[in-house]
Amino acid sequence: MKIDREELDRLLIQTWPDAYRIAFGILHDRGLAEDAAQEACALVARKIAALKDASAFRAWLYRIVVNCAISLGRRRHPTDALDAAGERGITTDPAERLDLYNALAALPLRQRAAVLLHYYAGLNSAEIADACGFPPGSVRFQLMLARRALRKALATEIRAESYAKEATHDH
Repeated sequence: MKIDREELDRLLIQTWPDAYRIAFGILHDRGLAEDAAQEACALVARKIAALKDASAFRAWLYRIVVNCAISLGRRRHPTDALDAAGERGITTDPAERLDLYNALAALPLRQRAAVLLHYYAGLNSAEIADACGFPPGSVRFQLMLARRALRKALATEIRAESYAKEATHDH
């Protein structure tokens, strides 16, 4: 794709918020999300000539963001995630209350990426497959697994809240 520097800068400024939000949704760490989004934008700037179809830019950008975020997430030491969760006040004790943010954070990186791209970015299975680099059937499978995990986590939250309300009413 032929693009001048000024147009590329405009595109990157325009897409930065989405790149950051997707990276943050995957990583749940502001610093890492910023690093992943910056890395993705730098890759886009270096490889924009390789993009043949301008209409595929969004899916192409998302693929790069997802790959950068997953790569950073895998390189991070597992205890770093627990430390970062504690710093944000997110409980790592499954007996304590969960919310959607925590339930998403508990998903494996691939499932989290698929959920964010589907529900946040509004991409369909084929577009998510392009963005993540795996087959559309795998996207649908990852979404199914993620929905099950989210339903289970949120059902646990609802039951816990119901029990807490009943306990306070009994006293």
